[in-house]
Amino acid sequence: MKRITTALLAVLFLLPLSLFADAGKFGAPLGDSPKVALADLVKDPAAFSGKTVKTEGTVSSVCQEKGCWMVLKAGDQSVRVRFKDYAFFVPKDSAGMAAVLEGVFTVKTVPEATAKHYAEETPGGKPADIKGDQKELSFLASGVELAKPAK
Repeated sequence: MKRITTALLAVLFLLPLSLFADAGKFGAPLGDSPKVALADLVKDPAAFSGKTVKTEGTVSSVCQEKGCWMVLKAGDQSVRVRFKDYAFFVPKDSAGMAAVLEGVFTVKTVPEATAKHYAEETPGGKPADIKGDQKELSFLASGVELAKPAK
């Protein structure tokens, strides 16, 4: 009985730690690129397309297969973030975390099949609703810093 109690206490102690993604740094360290608000990137994408910038926001969703992409939001603005050279991923339970990232912002056309694939990997995604190629604001991050939101 004592062993069972000890084992249960150990599980109960460790369980909350496993429910939250690890905050941390992923990819290359952030450099000194100009910081641009996500709202400004979305407002005038042509002005920033192809440029290396830093931006920040809240992670709204993450690829549930590997953590190989995420969606970054600030207010009602969002961009899909992928990771340079597929060299790093973020924890799959990073949604809700604050993120600062650096990389190249672009506007691109995503083929219908790719857009459906993204929807399949998104909790609550609706791949059947996607028709045709999609215009997407995209960010190819070379480095990402995640932090748990302040309470």
